[in-house]
Amino acid sequence: MMTLSPEQRQVVGAAGDRPVPIIDPETHQTYLIIKAEVYDQLRSRCEEEEIDPSFFEIDDFEPAREDPR
Repeated sequence: MMTLSPEQRQVVGAAGDRPVPIIDPETHQTYLIIKAEVYDQLRSRCEEEEIDPSFFEIDDFEPAREDPR
């Protein structure tokens, strides 16, 4: 298990229940830090609604682009 630095703790605390994106500078992969309680709630909802949890595993995510019109 890893522990948060004081700077990370401040950012996570300010985010409340929203996810905090972090980027691996070597791979440029983005990860989200969420509170364990929020994860547990999401996981529980997936199980209740029989949603496959892998639905939330996004491998090839590309942000939506602005419509040039």
